[in-house]
Amino acid sequence: MTLLALAIAAAVAQPGVATRLPPAPVKLWDIAWQRPLVPPSPLEWKPQERGGPAIDALSGLVLVGTRDGWIHALDPDGKRLWDYKTGGRIDAVPRIEGEVAYVGSSDGGLYALELATGKLIWRYDAQEEVGTTPVVAGGLVLFMTLQDSLIAVDAKSGTWKWHHRRESREGFTILGAAPVLVSGALALGAYSDGTVAALDLKTGTVKWERRITPSGDFMDVDALWLQGSRLYAASYSGGIYALDVQSGQQEWELKAQGACRLTLGGGLLLAVTTTQILGISARDGTRRWTLPLDGVPSGSPVLLGGRAVVPNSKGLLLIDAALGRVVGLFDPGTGVSATVGWVGRRLYVLSNSADLLALDLTA
Repeated sequence: MTLLALAIAAAVAQPGVATRLPPAPVKLWDIAWQRPLVPPSPLEWKPQERGGPAIDALSGLVLVGTRDGWIHALDPDGKRLWDYKTGGRIDAVPRIEGEVAYVGSSDGGLYALELATGKLIWRYDAQEEVGTTPVVAGGLVLFMTLQDSLIAVDAKSGTWKWHHRRESREGFTILGAAPVLVSGALALGAYSDGTVAALDLKTGTVKWERRITPSGDFMDVDALWLQGSRLYAASYSGGIYALDVQSGQQEWELKAQGACRLTLGGGLLLAVTTTQILGISARDGTRRWTLPLDGVPSGSPVLLGGRAVVPNSKGLLLIDAALGRVVGLFDPGTGVSATVGWVGRRLYVLSNSADLLALDLTA
C-alpha cells in the first residue's frame, strides 16, 4: 500500500479526523437540447449575440432574434415553429404581450408579429437602430433607439404617438441602451449624456430630467431598474444611483467605474461593471460583496432564487447571491453576451456562436 493510501485509511479510521481531499464536483445543470441558429461564417471573428430569448408563459414558446436578422420561434423541446427575417441584427430580447411579439432590429424597424404564426401585423420605421426590449403599457409600445430617441407607438396599429430626444447630447452609448421603464403614468428613459428623464406616458411631456453623471467621457446611463417608488440607474462613468421616481431626487450613490447592468431581488441590487460584479443593499447602497469579472459584460444579469446568473464573454457565471461566491461557469465555447430566458428551473441560453441551449438546473 502506498503512503498516500495509508494516510487516507488512517484518517478514515479515526473519528473526527478529516481528509484534505477536495469534495466531489456538484452537477449544476443538464443540457436538455441545443439548436444552432446561425450558420458559421469563415469571415466572422468573435461573433456576438446581444439579444436573448423571451419565453411565453402560457405555451412555453421560446422566441429569439439573432445577429443575422432572423427571429426564431421554438417549442419547449427545441422544435422550430416559424422564422421571420428582418433587415438588421437583433440586439435585444423580444417582448411577448398576449398573442403578439414585439421585436426591434438594427434596420430601424419595430416589428409586431403574430406569436403563433410569425405573420407580420405591422412594422414601424424608427429610422434609427432599435436597441432595447420594447415595453407595452397604456396601449403603447415604448422603446429606446441607440441614437437616444425614446419612441412611443400605438400597440395595435404601430402609428407614431410621441418621441423624446435630449436636445444636448455629449456622449454616445458604450454597451447599448437601457430599456424604457413604466411607473404608473410615467415613462422613464436613460440617455447617453448621463441624464435620466421621466415623461408623461400619454403625451411624452417631460415631468423631470436629472443628470446623474458628472461631466466627462462616456457618460451614458446603460441600465435602469424600478422597484416601487425607487428608480435605480447605472452610469458608465459615474456609478450606481437610487432616485425617487416621482421627483428624480437622488437618495443614495455608490461610485463604480464602468457600471452598465443592473438587476434586483430580495433586497439585493446586483450591479455589473466592466471589471466587477457587485452585491449592493438596495435600501442604502452599501456594498455587501464584490467579485472580479474576467470577461466583457453585455446581457443583463438575472436573479433566480438565491442564484445570480451573469452572462459575459467568458460564459455564464452562476453565483451564490447571498455570499457573493461563484458556484459554476457554463461555457458553450464562445461565451455568452445575451440575456438568458428562464421558466421554472430551465434556462435558455444563446451563445455567441448562436447556439440556443436549454439548461435544466439540478442544484
